Amino acid sequence: MSIEKIIEDLLNEEQNIYGIAIVGKNGMLITQTENWDLNKDLKNINDLIQNNPELGQKGMGSIEIQGIKYMIVENTEERKIGTSVTGKGHLIVCPIPAGGTGGLVCYINPQIGARDCLFTIQTYANKLLKHI
Repeated sequence: MSIEKIIEDLLNEEQNIYGIAIVGKNGMLITQTENWDLNKDLKNINDLIQNNPELGQKGMGSIEIQGIKYMIVENTEERKIGTSVTGKGHLIVCPIPAGGTGGLVCYINPQIGARDCLFTIQTYANKLLKHI
């Protein structure tokens, strides 16, 4: 299955994902949906993907993407979740592989909770393992 097909299937299965980007293990942007240009924010995204604090350590507190500041509410090897305190949506980043340097980055509808999409996004991140 191609990366494009995986993205298409993810968007069809989860209607509350408004934007997707895929970062390769080399830290370069592989692809992104047309409505979400993350080229200028790639350094911030890579910093978040690679930020894996040990238990009890403080990780990144926030990240800014396209001028929107997201507070990091969860930061584990499997997932990074950020929420805009101004109600502009959520950010879910699933490192590929877990704890790795690639990632599936998703912008989530501000009208729902970020965790409502989490399981689906993690499932699709696993489908991308052999592609990045």
